[in-house]
Amino acid sequence: MKKKAPPKKASTKMKVIKPKIAPARLLVVDDEADFAKLIQTILNQVGYKVDMAISATQAIALQRKNAYDLALVDLRMPEMTGLELLQYLKARDRSIFVILMTAYGSFSVGIEALRQGACDYVAKPFKNKALKEKVAEALQRRQQYLREQHNHSSVDEL
Repeated sequence: MKKKAPPKKASTKMKVIKPKIAPARLLVVDDEADFAKLIQTILNQVGYKVDMAISATQAIALQRKNAYDLALVDLRMPEMTGLELLQYLKARDRSIFVILMTAYGSFSVGIEALRQGACDYVAKPFKNKALKEKVAEALQRRQQYLREQHNHSSVDEL
């Protein structure tokens, strides 16, 4: 005679449902269309939602329609410098973080970019891995900034 197996206990483990976090929205601005497209492709592969502009005018139009977490902006462009565009983007949205890209990387350029409100700068050409790391780090710092802003506004309400 076969022994009956004891009845299976109902699982006490609850399924943890992780909320879906929207991918970060990025804007790449470079007057060299092929280079901008390359950056867009690299960052799309990581899972970011990336729009691209090949002029400051196009970038401004995109920012009027969309909210961006981070912009990667070329320093030297025909219509307006990256520093000028940085000022415009930050004036419209204080929470946007901006990384300036330059083929003319020098310490003084980096210092000036940071002084003007960029969160970082990167010298071209750069390795894909370095770009991904800079973007991830900037987005982490932005999240921290947003938490601090939220905490300050909560304290102010008391």
